[in-house]
Amino acid sequence: MIKKIIIVIVIVIVLFAIYFGSILPFKKAQLYIKSAYQMPSLKTPEDFKKVFDKLFGFYSPIGDYEAARFLGNNLVNAVANPKNPEIASRYLVEYLEPKMRKDETRHLLILAQIYFFLWEKSGNENDFLKSEEYYREALIYGPKLPPVLYNLFDLYRLRGDEENTRKIGEKILKYWPEDERVKAILNQ
Repeated sequence: MIKKIIIVIVIVIVLFAIYFGSILPFKKAQLYIKSAYQMPSLKTPEDFKKVFDKLFGFYSPIGDYEAARFLGNNLVNAVANPKNPEIASRYLVEYLEPKMRKDETRHLLILAQIYFFLWEKSGNENDFLKSEEYYREALIYGPKLPPVLYNLFDLYRLRGDEENTRKIGEKILKYWPEDERVKAILNQ
């Protein structure tokens, strides 16, 4: 009798594991793919919100991190596109930002890049400060990651901040002393 109860319990646990560990994440991935395919045809913020709220509203113990990261990568390209109006770019950032994890390097890097492109597009000081903030946060979690260091270096260089450009450039050369581009910029 006890063996039968144990077998039933094990079967129930396995079924729960399959459902929560495989089926729900698979359905979430399918929703992301469907949403991503719809992106080019979305014309209004309401359309965008409706499509992606379905994705982020779908419960799955696994998949929110990935969905936010993949959407973020797509939005980096959208914001960087000079044809995309600033107001549309801002809407996309406002939608994405609360869904990103602030304790994860890739998410921080995506947000920093988006604000970098917004700053390039608008010249708004707040966009520069947000980009810098997210790059600095990413630097805490990934102090030797090339995308973080090089993008922060370019952010300061484009702003004309010679002191911070030099500091980050020296840090880059500490890890990659053969980088001729950084050496040339620092020697100017």
